[in-house]
Order: sequence, then C-alpha cells, then structure tokens
Amino acid sequence: MNCFKKLLYFLLILGILWSLNSCSRPHKTYLPYRVAKNINSILILPFETYPEEYESFFYCPVREVISGYIEPYAKETMNRLLKKELLKYSSYYNFVFLSQNEYENLISQILEETKNPAEIVKQLSEKTNTQAVLYSKIYRFEERKGGSFSIAEPASVAFALILYDGKTGRILWMEEFDETQKPLSENVLNIKLYGKLKWLTAEELAQRGLMEVFKTFPIK
Repeated sequence: MNCFKKLLYFLLILGILWSLNSCSRPHKTYLPYRVAKNINSILILPFETYPEEYESFFYCPVREVISGYIEPYAKETMNRLLKKELLKYSSYYNFVFLSQNEYENLISQILEETKNPAEIVKQLSEKTNTQAVLYSKIYRFEERKGGSFSIAEPASVAFALILYDGKTGRILWMEEFDETQKPLSENVLNIKLYGKLKWLTAEELAQRGLMEVFKTFPIK
C-alpha cells in the first residue's frame, strides 16, 4: 500500500511538471535588423567530427563539451536530422546544402588563398551566393546498449552548431547539446527532453537535442 501511494505521488508530480512545461513558450532570439535584413540564404556545411578527420579551419569556441566515441554512421544520421529540422525555418531563410564532396572541393579551393577562419567563412558565402554559414560538429554519438525498456548503457550524444555572418565571419549564434540519457528517477524534468518513458536510441536523443537547441535559432 505504501508503494502504491508513492507511485501515485510520483505520477501526480509528473503530471504537474508536464503541464507546466507544455504551457511554457520556447524562447526565441532575433537577429539584429541591420544583420537580418542582409541574410536571405544560409549555407549548410556537412557535420564534422571531433577529433577532426581533417584539419578544421573554423573558429569553434566549445570548451565544456565532453568528447567520446562516435558511431560510424553518426555524420550521415546528423546531416539527415539537421536537414529535417531546418525545414521548419524555410519560411525565414533559403538553405543551401553541400554534400561532403562538394564541401571538400570548395574548401580546398579556398585554402589555396587563405587559412584565416573569418576569411574562409566569407569566401564560402561569396562562392555560394549565401549570406551566412552554419557549421556543425559532433563530439559524441554513442548508441545505447540494450532495448527500449532495459539497457546496459544509455545513448549519449554531444554536438555544437555555429552560425557565422558571411559578411564579417563573426559568430551570430551558437548552441551546444551534451546529454547522456538518465533515469527519470534522477531528474523528472528530463521527460520534456526525452518525450517518452523509455530508453532512446542515439538518433532519437540527437533529434530531440536538435529540437532543443533550435528553440533559440535566430529568426528575422
């Protein structure tokens, strides 16, 4: 009977928290008008991984994200999820996506002229007729070990997104996601992120992570 009361109490608290979270509005950020009026198209670069497969030439001021194992399919998965998430913002911007081969060919041309991070961003924008560049990096993408309701190890994902101004090369927006799924008994507020009472796959956790960080994506 005592256990039953504890369960009812837990479900009641869970219901209250869910209600409060569902009523809260996501925080939005807006680009300064002087910048926003000049940005119509954004160049989307394919995800890089950390440590880099190749030398990275972008200023990425991430300090506290813990790197870890990255599954072989992580880049393909993250590129697909990012493209899907950006569709929600197609009324604000036109997105120009580069394949890995297109990116490598373009960056090799630019590196013959400069290795300065800001100049690289400006050259990328100029050569693709875009006004901003979105750079993305994966730091960790570990698949869960087990099933939806019983695991040995949970999924763990970390990544960063950085939006650069194509005119100046400066950072306009940056967000990080660093999450290893934990039992709801440790933090009931995580139900808003996890969405369901189950253990997520790395792809599911990454998808929810993208939705979370894009709540602050600057619009105009």
